[in-house]
Amino acid sequence: AEVVSETTTLGDGKATAVAKDLLNVNRTINTYEAGNSFYLIDASRDMFSNISSLPNDPSGVIWTIDAFNTSPAKSNFKYDHVLSTNNTWVNTPTGVSSHYNGGKAFEYYRIVHNRNSIDGQGGNIISFINVADDDGSSMGNAFWNGAAMFYGNGDSAFERLARGLDVAGHEMSHGVIQNTANLIYQGESGALNESFADIFGVMIDRDDWLIGEDVVKPAAFPSGALRSMSNPH
Repeated sequence: AEVVSETTTLGDGKATAVAKDLLNVNRTINTYEAGNSFYLIDASRDMFSNISSLPNDPSGVIWTIDAFNTSPAKSNFKYDHVLSTNNTWVNTPTGVSSHYNGGKAFEYYRIVHNRNSIDGQGGNIISFINVADDDGSSMGNAFWNGAAMFYGNGDSAFERLARGLDVAGHEMSHGVIQNTANLIYQGESGALNESFADIFGVMIDRDDWLIGEDVVKPAAFPSGALRSMSNPH
Protein backbone atom coordinates (compact mmCIF):
# COMPACT_ATOMS: atom_id res chain seq x y z
CA ALA A 1 0.00 0.00 0.00
CA GLU A 2 1.12 3.54 -0.65
CA VAL A 3 0.41 6.75 1.17
CA VAL A 4 -1.47 8.78 -1.41
CA SER A 5 -1.26 12.46 -0.51
CA GLU A 6 0.38 15.57 -1.83
CA THR A 7 3.99 15.86 -0.71
CA THR A 8 5.34 19.25 0.24
CA THR A 9 8.87 20.18 1.20
CA LEU A 10 9.66 21.13 4.74
CA GLY A 11 8.33 24.47 5.80
CA ASP A 12 7.22 25.95 9.08
CA GLY A 13 4.04 23.92 9.26
CA LYS A 14 4.42 22.81 12.89
CA ALA A 15 1.17 23.37 14.78
CA THR A 16 -0.60 22.37 17.96
CA ALA A 17 -4.19 21.49 18.69
CA VAL A 18 -6.33 20.74 21.72
CA ALA A 19 -8.69 17.81 21.30
CA LYS A 20 -10.47 15.15 23.35
CA ASP A 21 -8.97 11.69 23.51
CA LEU A 22 -10.69 8.35 24.17
CA LEU A 23 -10.77 9.12 27.91
CA ASN A 24 -12.69 12.32 27.06
CA VAL A 25 -9.75 14.38 28.31
CA ASN A 26 -8.54 17.46 26.45
CA ARG A 27 -5.00 16.82 25.20
CA THR A 28 -2.58 19.17 23.53
CA ILE A 29 -1.12 17.42 20.50
CA ASN A 30 1.50 18.42 17.96
CA THR A 31 0.31 18.40 14.34
CA TYR A 32 1.72 19.47 11.00
CA GLU A 33 0.22 21.62 8.24
CA ALA A 34 1.14 20.85 4.64
CA GLY A 35 -0.81 22.01 1.64
CA ASN A 36 -4.39 22.50 2.73
CA SER A 37 -4.42 19.81 5.41
CA PHE A 38 -3.23 19.11 8.91
CA TYR A 39 -1.64 15.77 9.77
CA LEU A 40 -1.08 13.77 12.94
CA ILE A 41 2.66 14.26 12.55
CA ASP A 42 4.64 15.63 15.50
CA ALA A 43 7.74 17.33 14.14
CA SER A 44 8.34 19.34 17.31
CA ARG A 45 10.82 17.02 19.07
CA ASP A 46 14.55 17.54 19.08
CA MET A 47 14.98 14.35 17.05
CA PHE A 48 13.28 15.96 14.03
CA SER A 49 15.52 15.94 10.96
CA ASN A 50 15.64 18.66 8.34
CA ILE A 51 16.04 16.00 5.64
CA SER A 52 12.31 15.36 6.03
CA SER A 53 9.95 15.82 3.14
CA LEU A 54 6.54 16.26 4.67
CA PRO A 55 4.08 14.75 4.95
CA ASN A 56 5.00 11.48 3.26
CA ASP A 57 8.69 11.08 4.04
CA PRO A 58 9.31 12.44 7.52
CA SER A 59 12.37 11.77 9.65
CA GLY A 60 12.45 12.06 13.43
CA VAL A 61 8.70 12.41 13.98
CA ILE A 62 5.89 10.87 16.00
CA TRP A 63 3.35 9.79 13.40
CA THR A 64 -0.17 8.36 13.65
CA ILE A 65 -1.59 6.54 10.61
CA ASP A 66 -5.10 5.21 9.87
CA ALA A 67 -5.40 1.54 8.85
CA PHE A 68 -9.09 1.88 7.92
CA ASN A 69 -10.11 -1.34 9.72
CA THR A 70 -7.79 -3.52 7.64
CA SER A 71 -5.16 -6.02 8.82
CA PRO A 72 -1.42 -5.86 8.09
CA ALA A 73 -1.53 -9.65 7.74
CA LYS A 74 -3.68 -9.36 4.61
CA SER A 75 -2.86 -8.29 1.07
CA ASN A 76 -5.62 -5.66 1.17
CA PHE A 77 -3.95 -3.79 4.06
CA LYS A 78 -4.70 -0.11 3.49
CA TYR A 79 -3.36 2.91 5.30
CA ASP A 80 -3.04 6.65 4.92
CA HIS A 81 -2.63 9.82 6.92
CA VAL A 82 -5.09 10.97 9.57
CA LEU A 83 -6.23 14.31 8.17
CA SER A 84 -8.02 17.45 9.24
CA THR A 85 -8.74 20.48 7.10
CA ASN A 86 -8.84 22.89 10.04
CA ASN A 87 -6.70 21.30 12.80
CA THR A 88 -9.72 20.24 14.84
CA TRP A 89 -9.88 16.55 15.70
CA VAL A 90 -13.34 16.08 17.20
CA ASN A 91 -14.04 12.97 15.12
CA THR A 92 -10.72 11.25 15.78
CA PRO A 93 -10.36 10.62 19.54
CA THR A 94 -8.55 7.35 18.76
CA GLY A 95 -5.96 9.25 16.76
CA VAL A 96 -5.65 11.86 19.51
CA SER A 97 -5.02 9.16 22.13
CA SER A 98 -2.49 7.32 20.00
CA HIS A 99 -0.64 10.51 19.09
CA TYR A 100 -0.59 11.91 22.62
CA ASN A 101 0.48 8.61 24.18
CA GLY A 102 3.27 8.17 21.65
CA GLY A 103 4.55 11.58 22.66
CA LYS A 104 4.40 10.77 26.38
CA ALA A 105 6.34 7.54 25.83
CA PHE A 106 8.96 9.42 23.81
CA GLU A 107 9.27 12.02 26.61
CA TYR A 108 9.78 9.33 29.24
CA TYR A 109 12.66 7.70 27.39
CA ARG A 110 14.19 11.06 26.44
CA ILE A 111 13.98 12.67 29.89
CA VAL A 112 14.52 9.69 32.20
CA HIS A 113 16.96 7.63 30.13
CA ASN A 114 18.33 10.18 27.65
CA ARG A 115 17.23 7.83 24.88
CA ASN A 116 16.46 9.41 21.54
CA SER A 117 13.38 7.51 20.31
CA ILE A 118 12.81 3.77 20.00
CA ASP A 119 16.03 3.04 18.13
CA GLY A 120 18.11 5.48 20.20
CA GLN A 121 18.95 7.41 17.02
CA GLY A 122 15.90 9.61 16.51
CA GLY A 123 13.97 7.19 14.31
CA ASN A 124 10.27 7.73 13.61
CA ILE A 125 7.73 6.56 16.19
CA ILE A 126 4.83 5.23 14.12
CA SER A 127 1.40 4.14 15.35
CA PHE A 128 -1.35 2.57 13.26
CA ILE A 129 -4.92 2.98 14.51
CA ASN A 130 -8.14 1.25 13.42
CA VAL A 131 -6.30 -2.03 12.86
CA ALA A 132 -8.52 -5.06 12.22
CA ASP A 133 -7.95 -8.68 13.17
CA ASP A 134 -6.77 -11.14 10.54
CA ASP A 135 -10.36 -12.25 9.88
CA GLY A 136 -11.52 -8.66 9.41
CA SER A 137 -13.23 -8.37 12.78
CA SER A 138 -12.50 -5.67 15.35
CA MET A 139 -9.22 -6.49 17.12
CA GLY A 140 -9.00 -6.70 20.89
CA ASN A 141 -5.25 -6.32 20.91
CA ALA A 142 -2.29 -4.01 20.36
CA PHE A 143 1.13 -5.09 19.20
CA TRP A 144 4.61 -4.08 18.07
CA ASN A 145 5.56 -5.68 14.75
CA GLY A 146 9.23 -4.77 14.66
CA ALA A 147 8.72 -1.38 13.04
CA ALA A 148 5.55 0.24 14.40
CA MET A 149 2.76 0.01 16.96
CA PHE A 150 -0.68 -1.28 15.95
CA TYR A 151 -3.91 -0.61 17.88
CA GLY A 152 -7.16 -2.50 17.51
CA ASN A 153 -10.57 -1.00 18.26
CA GLY A 154 -11.52 -3.59 20.86
CA ASP A 155 -13.93 -6.50 21.19
CA SER A 156 -16.09 -8.11 23.86
CA ALA A 157 -13.21 -8.01 26.35
CA PHE A 158 -11.40 -4.78 25.42
CA GLU A 159 -12.11 -1.12 24.77
CA ARG A 160 -10.14 0.59 22.01
CA LEU A 161 -6.53 -0.24 22.80
CA ALA A 162 -5.28 3.27 22.05
CA ARG A 163 -7.01 4.44 25.26
CA GLY A 164 -4.19 3.20 27.47
CA LEU A 165 -0.95 5.12 28.00
CA ASP A 166 0.54 2.02 29.62
CA VAL A 167 -0.43 0.01 26.52
CA ALA A 168 1.41 2.50 24.30
CA GLY A 169 4.37 2.46 26.67
CA HIS A 170 4.41 -1.34 26.72
CA GLU A 171 4.33 -1.69 22.94
CA MET A 172 6.89 1.05 22.34
CA SER A 173 9.12 -0.61 24.93
CA HIS A 174 9.08 -3.81 22.88
CA GLY A 175 10.78 -1.71 20.21
CA VAL A 176 13.35 -0.42 22.69
CA ILE A 177 14.02 -3.98 23.85
CA GLN A 178 14.41 -5.10 20.23
CA ASN A 179 16.96 -2.35 19.64
CA THR A 180 18.92 -3.08 22.82
CA ALA A 181 18.81 -6.54 24.43
CA ASN A 182 16.95 -8.02 21.41
CA LEU A 183 15.36 -10.72 23.59
CA ILE A 184 13.93 -13.39 21.28
CA TYR A 185 10.16 -13.54 21.71
CA GLN A 186 9.87 -17.15 22.86
CA GLY A 187 10.49 -19.14 26.04
CA GLU A 188 12.30 -17.47 28.91
CA SER A 189 13.74 -14.64 26.81
CA GLY A 190 10.22 -13.90 25.58
CA ALA A 191 8.92 -13.84 29.15
CA LEU A 192 11.67 -11.36 30.08
CA ASN A 193 10.79 -9.30 27.00
CA GLU A 194 7.17 -9.08 28.18
CA SER A 195 8.16 -8.33 31.76
CA PHE A 196 10.47 -5.48 30.81
CA ALA A 197 7.77 -4.05 28.53
CA ASP A 198 5.32 -4.14 31.47
CA ILE A 199 7.79 -2.44 33.81
CA PHE A 200 8.49 0.38 31.37
CA GLY A 201 4.77 0.62 30.57
CA VAL A 202 3.91 1.27 34.21
CA MET A 203 6.82 3.71 34.54
CA ILE A 204 5.48 5.71 31.59
CA ASP A 205 1.90 5.65 32.98
CA ARG A 206 2.41 6.79 36.58
CA ASP A 207 -1.26 6.84 37.63
CA ASP A 208 -1.08 3.43 39.31
CA TRP A 209 0.73 0.07 39.32
CA LEU A 210 -1.78 -1.57 36.99
CA ILE A 211 -1.39 -2.56 33.35
CA GLY A 212 -4.39 -2.17 31.04
CA GLU A 213 -6.84 -0.62 33.49
CA ASP A 214 -8.01 1.84 30.82
CA VAL A 215 -8.66 -0.77 28.13
CA VAL A 216 -10.24 -3.82 29.79
CA LYS A 217 -13.98 -4.41 30.15
CA PRO A 218 -14.94 -5.43 33.72
CA ALA A 219 -17.11 -8.35 32.62
CA ALA A 220 -14.06 -10.01 31.06
CA PHE A 221 -11.53 -8.81 33.64
CA PRO A 222 -13.21 -8.60 37.09
CA SER A 223 -9.99 -7.28 38.65
CA GLY A 224 -10.28 -4.20 36.44
CA ALA A 225 -6.87 -4.63 34.82
CA LEU A 226 -4.69 -7.06 32.90
CA ARG A 227 -1.83 -7.25 35.40
CA SER A 228 -0.65 -5.63 38.60
CA MET A 229 2.97 -4.66 39.09
CA SER A 230 2.41 -4.19 42.84
CA ASN A 231 0.96 -7.71 43.12
CA PRO A 232 2.42 -9.68 40.21
CA HIS A 233 0.88 -12.97 41.35
